[in-house]
Amino acid sequence: MKEALKKVLPLVGSVAMLAACGNGGNKANKEAGKTDHNGVAKFNMKVEHEGKPIKGGELRYALVSDDPIKGLFNPALCQDQSDQDVVNFMFDDIFIVDSNNHLTNDGLAKYKVDKDARTVTVTFPKGAKWSDGQPLTVDDYIFTHEFIANKDYPGVRYPSSVGPLVGAEEYHSGKAANISGIEKKDDQTVVLHYKQMNPSIEISGGDLLSYVIPKHVYENIPMNKVMSHDASRKNVVGNGPFKIESLIPGESVTLVANENFYKGRPKVDKITIDVVSSKNIISEMKNGNYDIAGMPADQYDAYKDAANFSVIGKPAYSYSYIGFKLGKWSNEKGANVMDPNAKMNNKKLRQAMAYALDNDQIAKKFYKGTRFSANSLIPPVFKEYNKDTPEYNYNPKKAKKLLDEAGYKDKDGDGFREDPNGKPLVIKYATMAGGQNDQTLALAYVQFWEKIGLKVELTTGRPIEFQAFYDKVEHDDPEIDVYSAAWGTGTDPDPSGLYGEHEKFNMTRYVSDEHTALLKDISSDKSFDEAHRKAAFDKWQNFAHEEAFAIPTLYRTGITAVNKRVKYYDLVSGSEDTKARLYNLQLTQSKPVGE
Repeated sequence: MKEALKKVLPLVGSVAMLAACGNGGNKANKEAGKTDHNGVAKFNMKVEHEGKPIKGGELRYALVSDDPIKGLFNPALCQDQSDQDVVNFMFDDIFIVDSNNHLTNDGLAKYKVDKDARTVTVTFPKGAKWSDGQPLTVDDYIFTHEFIANKDYPGVRYPSSVGPLVGAEEYHSGKAANISGIEKKDDQTVVLHYKQMNPSIEISGGDLLSYVIPKHVYENIPMNKVMSHDASRKNVVGNGPFKIESLIPGESVTLVANENFYKGRPKVDKITIDVVSSKNIISEMKNGNYDIAGMPADQYDAYKDAANFSVIGKPAYSYSYIGFKLGKWSNEKGANVMDPNAKMNNKKLRQAMAYALDNDQIAKKFYKGTRFSANSLIPPVFKEYNKDTPEYNYNPKKAKKLLDEAGYKDKDGDGFREDPNGKPLVIKYATMAGGQNDQTLALAYVQFWEKIGLKVELTTGRPIEFQAFYDKVEHDDPEIDVYSAAWGTGTDPDPSGLYGEHEKFNMTRYVSDEHTALLKDISSDKSFDEAHRKAAFDKWQNFAHEEAFAIPTLYRTGITAVNKRVKYYDLVSGSEDTKARLYNLQLTQSKPVGE
């Protein structure tokens, strides 16, 4: 979970693994609409359509969002999944992953781990180029580490993206001119020295940085200008299969093939990416206006039997959750700081609010089996680490008992509980706008909490537009006590990047010595022993369940619509799938198929 994002679609490099060898014909849609014995929808994860591929062509990609994209196209800076979706086309991870999300040596760069020496040797090939034709060398990789660890770095990926490199803290604090743990051997080879090492070093999104930004572009741009600079927004130089031709800020991006891509020129000539709202995407896909789109789960019944596109899906590296605001982020300390007087700083209050929610009912009513109730902050896609901890099942009787025990009682007879000091208790709840049921779901949660005697009001009185919502949550708006959100975890199950003491992504701001120790144990070199690692994950999940600083609510299925003119498409990672790379994506006719 080192490379987390605030929406819940693929992360860096993952789009490059999508188009793929499949099942023949339209078998994907034969699974659509079916459910297992628990009522969870079943999907094929890949599809192969009939037809002979044409040469070149233009792929039309719908970026499904109810908000404009921010347009920050630098993998070390972007935070939103909409931006990341575009980045995926322009930047290619330097390491390819296998079907278990472990790094392989089949990509641009090669790596070799020495566990005893706590080093990783990374080697770049000669002749590699950026999309502008400039050489891509190990200097760019070194620079990317220094960029993220810079004391004035404006992003959120320090320290997680650089890992526990020797000298990174000293460089970040301004006490050193470089990161001493980065040892350049020659223009193609670097040795990274780590203070400690754990199994995440060989997992996508783990401690080993797997992307690179161009030094020759960014070395002379001041850190206070990189977020708004044209180099990060429209004149983007990347190492992926496509590059920007033109854009309409917030609305669309047109990409063309990168002739300098290390695997050769992509098979399609152009990709047009348009922002399409969740309310319009079904009709747009049925009318044959787009080839590929991530589909809204709450409208599944309206498109599962579509005639002109296949519906495929996979368990998502993501979950929805309820977060409780327990402190603030301190820029001075570079850490989350708990507030002992925070309104939600009572464990039994948080647990009671969890027991008050009927997530099974919400999943069945609104998501038709494409989501299901969650028991852990480690999603079940990580089957080896997802612990069978008890869910906060719907139990309003137990919720009321917990509130009584904690001193939250209705002392004035108005139907709402006061706090333990007898003062009025009003809990401010924030949730995102987006989807056809956003207001209904928000009010459902409020009503669940009212049934146990808690007075809960929506911050701003309604669901909040996505960008504004996260701006408020990230900046610890005092008008937010509780919030609903979702995490795309990445392919590394380690939760420290989301909940660590020094992580800005830890937006609950929960911190304790025991919690920090449990997270460090997951990331310790002892966890190279799989039994120890599993036990460490179990202990953390038990602790997180008990402390209830973040309550998992629903697990998700990522659903993708694929027009029948797209020859192959695959949601399964795996370096063995040469067809499963974006540069190999092919079309069978000049325009998308309509109904």
